[in-house]
Amino acid sequence: MTRTRWIALVVLVALGIGLLVAVVAIPWGDDAPVEKATPVYHQGDSIDVAVGDKFVVALPATPSTGYTWTAAGNPDVRFVSTRQVAGGSQPGAAGTQELTFEGRQPGASQLVVTYARSFEKTDPPAKTAKFPLEVTK
Repeated sequence: MTRTRWIALVVLVALGIGLLVAVVAIPWGDDAPVEKATPVYHQGDSIDVAVGDKFVVALPATPSTGYTWTAAGNPDVRFVSTRQVAGGSQPGAAGTQELTFEGRQPGASQLVVTYARSFEKTDPPAKTAKFPLEVTK
């Protein structure tokens, strides 16, 4: 065997050993902890969550108009955050506003969110969305 073939053989063996070590050492996706997806609710849905569980209410919104969804106080849930999801590439395009909540205490109630402009405090909301809500232990 020539010197070049010996070098090629050694390189192939080293690559094979490296590949074997990588396959054994890298954890498989099956072993990774499973993360529970946050449920998303839309207008007309009933919300059923456990205490400590987070959930999202997604409603159509166009923030360039000055309107935004705001949740009324509810002792059974805690408001966590809100974010706007773009609906298109055009300026002023309608999108979706996602409001995130967390179950606070067991109870059956109604989650009410209103679509209004913050600077028009005396005007009634343009829209109201009501969700039957049940928070369990």
